Amino acid sequence: MAKKGGTLKRFFLAMVFLALLIIVFILLGGGNLLKSTGIWIGGVGKKAEDVKQTIEHKATTIEKTVEKLKESEKTGEKK
Repeated sequence: MAKKGGTLKRFFLAMVFLALLIIVFILLGGGNLLKSTGIWIGGVGKKAEDVKQTIEHKATTIEKTVEKLKESEKTGEKK
């Protein structure tokens, strides 16, 4: 016959093990690791924002250049 409650017991033991891992992580300085990781991710976000602004600036410059070329092309055809 199959064991009754074996899966429930295994689930509770897994939860206890997970809780112990979290406690050990915190005691060994995991908070500092998470803090430094958060600062790193924030820095990456700032760099991505700078790249986005640079690309937008270049795109508007190119768009203005294309508009000028279109205007000069139209005036060239009328002559």
